[in-house]
Amino acid sequence: MKVQIDSLEFDSDYFYIQTNSIVEKIIFNNRTFYTKLQKHPMPINSILLKQHQEEKISLSIPLIEKDFINYIAIQYKEDDWQVFYALLKHLFKSLNIKKYQAYYNKKEKLFQLFIFRRSTLKDAYKEVEEIKYILEFKFKKSYKIYPNKNLPKNFNIITLPIEKT
Repeated sequence: MKVQIDSLEFDSDYFYIQTNSIVEKIIFNNRTFYTKLQKHPMPINSILLKQHQEEKISLSIPLIEKDFINYIAIQYKEDDWQVFYALLKHLFKSLNIKKYQAYYNKKEKLFQLFIFRRSTLKDAYKEVEEIKYILEFKFKKSYKIYPNKNLPKNFNIITLPIEKT
């Protein structure tokens, strides 16, 4: 099923709802991962999307579907997100990245940027590494870029955006 949020389109037969307790534990590459995201094996309905937009619940969706991705996603959770966004726009000009959308969730103080890509996972990992390499020189604060090859595929999950910037 396709989930449409502004010009972003996600295609997934399942989604996740954030809970207050740990739902799953996975060991991957000698590391243990815990998640508070409960998987629901059905498409997102309009009622749940409305509750997410009203920030009553938090919905997430997988970025990787059958070793393909539609977006590279960058998340940043700091108060100076505008500075980070300005840096990204400058970086994207130098990398010739033109198609992206930015969103901000005021309640969670979460900045999200989606770069439009329809590519294989292998190609996405290469591009993510290039972006991370350049960002390391310019910005030392914490941000997350997905898909992340250091995470299990089913942990490459992104919170659905709320408000376009």
